[in-house]
Amino acid sequence: MADTNSTNIQPTNAAAVATANVVVEPVAAPTDQGLNISGNNPKQAQKGLTDQTAMGQVSEVNREFLERSILKAARDKNMPYIDIERTPLNPDFIRVLDLETAKKGKMIPFLKASKALKIAVSNPDDEETKKVLQMLKDNGFEVTLSLASEIGITEAFKLYDATQKYKKIQLVQSVEEKSIQTYEKEITALKDLPTKLGTVPAEEALNLLDVAAIKTKASDIHYEPSEVETVVRFRIDGVLHIVFTLRNDTYHRLADQIKFKSGMQLNINAIPQDGRYVFTFNERKIAVRVASIPTPYGESFVCRYLPSDVKALTLEELGFQGQALKTLQDSTKISQGMVLVTGPTGSGKSTTLYSMLNIMNSPEKKTITLEDPVEYYIRGVVQSQISEKAGYSFAAGLRSILRNDPNIVMLGEIRDVETAQTASQAALTGHVLLSTLHTNSALESIPRLTNMGLEPFMVAPALNTVVAQRLVRKVCPKCSTIDAIAETEKQEFDKEKMPVPEKIPHAHGCDECSNTGYLGRLVIAEAITIDDEMKNLILKNASLTEIEEFAVKKGMIKMKQDGLNKVAQGLTTMEEVFRTTNLAS
Repeated sequence: MADTNSTNIQPTNAAAVATANVVVEPVAAPTDQGLNISGNNPKQAQKGLTDQTAMGQVSEVNREFLERSILKAARDKNMPYIDIERTPLNPDFIRVLDLETAKKGKMIPFLKASKALKIAVSNPDDEETKKVLQMLKDNGFEVTLSLASEIGITEAFKLYDATQKYKKIQLVQSVEEKSIQTYEKEITALKDLPTKLGTVPAEEALNLLDVAAIKTKASDIHYEPSEVETVVRFRIDGVLHIVFTLRNDTYHRLADQIKFKSGMQLNINAIPQDGRYVFTFNERKIAVRVASIPTPYGESFVCRYLPSDVKALTLEELGFQGQALKTLQDSTKISQGMVLVTGPTGSGKSTTLYSMLNIMNSPEKKTITLEDPVEYYIRGVVQSQISEKAGYSFAAGLRSILRNDPNIVMLGEIRDVETAQTASQAALTGHVLLSTLHTNSALESIPRLTNMGLEPFMVAPALNTVVAQRLVRKVCPKCSTIDAIAETEKQEFDKEKMPVPEKIPHAHGCDECSNTGYLGRLVIAEAITIDDEMKNLILKNASLTEIEEFAVKKGMIKMKQDGLNKVAQGLTTMEEVFRTTNLAS
């Protein structure tokens, strides 16, 4: 007699034996699994007979007889029986097979534990069924068969169709980059996401949103709960787009998953938290930096996406030109001194610093960075991440870094006088120090440092180069037009004493650019080398106006002028220059 506890029981059915490693479990006493042999159909009890037609009742009765016959056939074959239509199906088990293969093999997976898989089949002798079973066996599955009616499997396929949304998430993750469409098309396609996110498990929902962010080339996703709904916005090319809204109950499930995945404390929602997680897209590792803040309607999250395989762009590729480009290139050759890149959040300061590091990095020099957090990894550079909770601040970290004998130090940001003093001392003692500040113009960094508490006699000798920058959107090459310049636009060139172009670009909008008129971004910048004459002005506590006038005489191209130059070249629009430099049109 067969051992019913064995996992390798051979079926009594000879045809089924052909599928090696596929087990048909013998059944000592097959049960009805809820099948009402008495004829009182549970479906009818639930629906109520009052709204059933006579034909419907006959159909149900016929179905009962059909299921009884399959139950008898299962007993004859010494196989388990299952009424697959009435069995709750876990989509995670179903998606072991794609829909087309499952239909061809007339089978439904309904239970899975590691590589052990239970499948409902209507005919284990069918050639297509055998082929699919052999494929599963080749993939390492050990399959146990249960007999089900063909009509029951057909009805179950309807649920199978509905659960393909789970499979689509997996498919999206493996699509080739070259087949990804423009982000307007993707945003349009994402409009049905609220419905999907409300029906899939939270883990799958977050997975789908991560993939959507990468496909649309979004740098951030913002989740903003309110009393009635949660707004989800994607930041694309520096501009936020409302993509859809979520029901709050759906969002709260998603929020818990974000916290769990990013290592935040699930039971704390009244204070800000930071976290991080990593996922894989087309074999690319994507890090996600998560920040939360409490609101009256739940926690608001911002998720920043940081692909690990992003290639550091050259200064020219970033958009630096002319005098600003030469100033930055010269600064990468210095042997000591401080280089500051200034601008508001999101103006590309860190990207510029990474580009400079790539130029300066060499086996003969030791380069160490101190960042919050480390966004992109650079081969040959020691990169360290601050941890305020552990007492590892920029100031403390910088002191530690300087004891590690670096030639070049990149400091994520100068935030306070202690950090500024240590940075200045490093720049004065044979180190090249790169860092950022939040100021509107390049030369405003000088009063910013002195207002922090740094003395002019420290600022003047330490500073070597200061750059201020913004990111403007580039016009879409497909739909933008080059039109005759308007009188008001001429006036802007005249104010800056610049040659007036006859024609300039204007943005319109098409499917290619999400109807915004723009695709991609580039830098507009101003840069100045702090030479001996300017150092003397700083030591004399000269006003910002005096320093700026001197810098212009020395050849500094102001940020607005650089922007207008790029308008004249057909790269961006007047509106973008005004938007990013906070100038009124």
